[in-house]
Amino acid sequence: MAQKRWEFDLLGVVIVVVAGATAACAQPPAYPAGGGMSNDHPPLRELPGLDDLIPINGPGKHGFARHSGHDSPTGPDGIPPYLTPFLPHHTGWYVQGEFLLMRPRNSDFDYVVRNLDTGLAIRGPIESLKYGVGTGFRIETGYHFGDGNWDAAFAYTYFTSGDNSTVLAGGGILYPTLTRPGLIDRALSATADADLDYNNFDMLAARRVQFDDHFGLRFLGGFRFNDTKQILNAFYDGADARLARVNTRSRFQGFGPLIGVEGVMVAWHGFHLYSRAIAGLISGRNSNAVIETNDNGATTYVNTRYDVQKVVPMGSLAIGGGWQYRTLSLRAGFEVTHWQGMFERPRVVDDVAPGKVQTRPSNLTLEGLFIQAGLNF
Repeated sequence: MAQKRWEFDLLGVVIVVVAGATAACAQPPAYPAGGGMSNDHPPLRELPGLDDLIPINGPGKHGFARHSGHDSPTGPDGIPPYLTPFLPHHTGWYVQGEFLLMRPRNSDFDYVVRNLDTGLAIRGPIESLKYGVGTGFRIETGYHFGDGNWDAAFAYTYFTSGDNSTVLAGGGILYPTLTRPGLIDRALSATADADLDYNNFDMLAARRVQFDDHFGLRFLGGFRFNDTKQILNAFYDGADARLARVNTRSRFQGFGPLIGVEGVMVAWHGFHLYSRAIAGLISGRNSNAVIETNDNGATTYVNTRYDVQKVVPMGSLAIGGGWQYRTLSLRAGFEVTHWQGMFERPRVVDDVAPGKVQTRPSNLTLEGLFIQAGLNF
């Protein structure tokens, strides 16, 4: 009996020990002395390169943030890098240059009528000079301020072109259109040449506006000083002309306000459409000098000038496309610039009354290609 009682006592001790261990395992963890609950967990270690696989809103390389897999500049504007050449998000200098390949057109460039017979009838074309394709450049430099939303800039444009032509009577007769009537009315040969020098100096202020991630405009205003010189010379010989010559010199110098707008519409990876429109009213002085001689310069028939103050409306439109990214832009397109009534050369039109002088306003148009490159600093 004693032995069985001892075995039962040993079994009870084992049961008590097992029950205590089970209760200790089931007991909830101890809390801090303050009585609050803590959800702190040990920091998890990211795998190398994981932050490059997951789009985040934090800063990435080169100070850009990643949004949905595309690099965008940091800052409140969030301008994508393919729009920043046109809409910079920082202050700083910029420079922009253009190569111009254009043909000028003038509306008052006739110099002779080619008559096909020697009778009284006029049967033949009126010959006029036509400017050839000329070259020039435009450079603009300025400073972005106000987080890149505003510009102050200076721009300079230079362009030059010329032309020459010769006409022979070829069995008929030539009627000069630039000489004084009644003195040199007929010739057997005619040669003409022309030269154009075109200069613009612009002082500009501009405001850049972003409408979305693919479209922006630049509204600009300022003042333009224009200095344009045009030379037209004609040489006649034979019949009434004995090495006769007519020299005309025209110059316009004016200053006036400008307004305009530029725009870009980005499509894919920085490839975009580009447009620019500018209008102005330039007030200035148009000087026109005319000298006509015969006998190889020994006899002078006309030596006069006509100067007039006038307001010349002008407009320019450019359309093209290109590629841009971050600080660099490359563009090309077609541009037309028109000056209404820029020059006004005098002509003596009566062989009886020498004082009868007529002036004909002439327009100047430049049209052709531009190739542009720009860089922000």
